[in-house]
Amino acid sequence: MSELRIRFAGRGGQGVAAAALLLADAAVRAGRNATFSQSYGPESRGGASKADVIVSDEEIAYPIASALDVLVALSASGRDRYLPELRPGGLLIADSSGDDAVPGTVCAILPITATARATVGNGPGANLVALGAFVETTGVVPIEAVEAAISARPPGGSVALALAALHAGSRLATPHIGAAREAMAM
Repeated sequence: MSELRIRFAGRGGQGVAAAALLLADAAVRAGRNATFSQSYGPESRGGASKADVIVSDEEIAYPIASALDVLVALSASGRDRYLPELRPGGLLIADSSGDDAVPGTVCAILPITATARATVGNGPGANLVALGAFVETTGVVPIEAVEAAISARPPGGSVALALAALHAGSRLATPHIGAAREAMAM
C-alpha cells in the first residue's frame, strides 16, 4: 500500500502521541513521507486521546487521517470512539483488557498493557508495546528505523526500557503478521 492512514487512540496520558510521533520519525528515517497530528484540549487530561500518522511513498496532500487503514487502541473508550472511522476490512490492534473482536475488521487483540507491565514495570510502556505490535504486523517501516527514532528521542528517558517495550510488542504480534499484511494490501 503506497499510503497508510493510522490512528493511535487511548486515554490522555497513555502516550498515544509519543508513539505516533516516533512512527512518523521512523517513516522519514526510512525514506518515506509522513505527517503527524494529534488532538488537544481536555483529551490530554484523561479523556479520549488520538494521534494520527499518514505514511506514504507519495506527497501527502492532507495531514489528518480519515477512512483509517489502522486503528491502534490502548483503551476500550478510544477504540469505541474511533472505530467508526476504520475502513471496512481495516486493521484493529487493541489492548485485550476487555476488548473483543470487532466484525468487519482484521483484529489483533493483544495483552498490550499486561506485556508492558511485565516488561518495564508499572511505568509507561504500553504505547511502545503497541508501536512494536503495529510495526511487526504491518511492516510499514523497518524496526531499525523505529529503534533509531527511539534512540534519538527516548520516551521516559530510558532507551533500554523503551527498546525492551518495543521488542516485546513485536514478539507479541508475530502470529498476526499474515492477516494484517493481507488487510493492508486491500
